[in-house]
Amino acid sequence: MMNKSVLERYESGIAQGVVTDDAPQRDVVAKLDRLLDKLIHMKKGFLGFGRSEPPKGLYIWGGVGRGKSMVMDMFVEVAQSSGVSTSRLHFHDFMVAVHDKIHDPKFSKMKDPARHVAKAITGDAQLICFDEMEVRDIADAMIVARVMEGFFENGGVLVSTSNRHPDDLYLNGLHRERFLPFIDLLKEKTEQHEILSETDWRHRVLSGAPSWFSPASQEHHQQMKDMFSTLTNNAELEPVTVTVAGREIVIDYAAGNIGLVSFDDLCAKPLAARDYIALADRFSGLFIHNIPNLDENTRNESRRFMWLVDAFYDRNRFLVCSADAPLKKIYKGHSWSHEFPRTISRLTEMTKI
Repeated sequence: MMNKSVLERYESGIAQGVVTDDAPQRDVVAKLDRLLDKLIHMKKGFLGFGRSEPPKGLYIWGGVGRGKSMVMDMFVEVAQSSGVSTSRLHFHDFMVAVHDKIHDPKFSKMKDPARHVAKAITGDAQLICFDEMEVRDIADAMIVARVMEGFFENGGVLVSTSNRHPDDLYLNGLHRERFLPFIDLLKEKTEQHEILSETDWRHRVLSGAPSWFSPASQEHHQQMKDMFSTLTNNAELEPVTVTVAGREIVIDYAAGNIGLVSFDDLCAKPLAARDYIALADRFSGLFIHNIPNLDENTRNESRRFMWLVDAFYDRNRFLVCSADAPLKKIYKGHSWSHEFPRTISRLTEMTKI
């Protein structure tokens, strides 16, 4: 049965036992439903919503694990089923696509290519939904400003989640003053809503179970999959491709910003430190299964694992792992005997949750 509102979709999740009722989440759901009503009533006249001004979008911000992505995904599901042309993108994926398009000969010849690429990426969607808006460097800051200015000028509506209030985007960044006009535009075009839930639902799930499973048995793998399903509300899994300098890293199983992947797929391939930084930008956490004993035979794999842990630790992400040995005994080599204790220390901190 098709849900006619975000509230119906939310309450359906509660009835199925995959969503825990939370008053602050309901506040966001109510605002999303009000926005959806406006979009549905105005969609027939869209190109700038005909003669009418498009409604304000919604910028949902707050701490990790508060359910921001979950309620936005419910909104996307209902909006699409209601006939609203919608594009849902993780912000990191959007920026990768933007960089690709800007360097496409078709766009590079334009006077201001960035202002035209949103339409090309989203298929002329009237509504863009970003998950985890975050800006880390001046190039991205200036490009996203031009892209979204063009989108808003064409009557587009934005819904976004972020861990930061708009005023804190690209905080203390180089030449941040150039980005401030876009922050003002973002605040003009969206209503900012902080999700004030006192419960970190992700923390609740992760803290109730170990995050380092050994040995890497079928039983432990199933426990990890169950944790993954709980965290992602049994969302449908799909592959996600992260592109770094033209190289594609494929995570075969992902739901939103959480991925499920084998150690070999991450560390037995010729990836570099920057690749793991890109993965940490894209994912809030990874479930990594089948980590072998790390020794001189896996010298390169061990080094890549250290890079991966550093990248996820530095960005306050989480890792859940299954391995052939307990954490403090996983490394038996000599090459990284001085460096690996830091990896163990960081993993110990990360897996305490």
